[in-house]
Amino acid sequence: MLDAANDQTETGLKCEYNTQTLHRIHRIQGQLVALEKMIEQDAGSCEERVIRARTIEKGMTSLITHLVECYLVNTARQQMEVNPDETTRELARIFDLLNH
Repeated sequence: MLDAANDQTETGLKCEYNTQTLHRIHRIQGQLVALEKMIEQDAGSCEERVIRARTIEKGMTSLITHLVECYLVNTARQQMEVNPDETTRELARIFDLLNH
């Protein structure tokens, strides 16, 4: 019975992370559309365009951090108990991706 409650908690947590992830993606899409319109309309200064682009970049960085957190909370934690060597290799690959 405890396992069923755990599964529901984990499923709920995954759904919450997915909701948050989609929210971040939609926000980034909106920022990209706003920048695109600004350029199409030849509006704003170069500085304003750079500021918007940096906002998009920071949003992407935040999204990537969020995705890694999701992996750690929803996947790596359980996999570490079952197969710590493989999980450690997966973590190393993810951190390698973050650094390139």
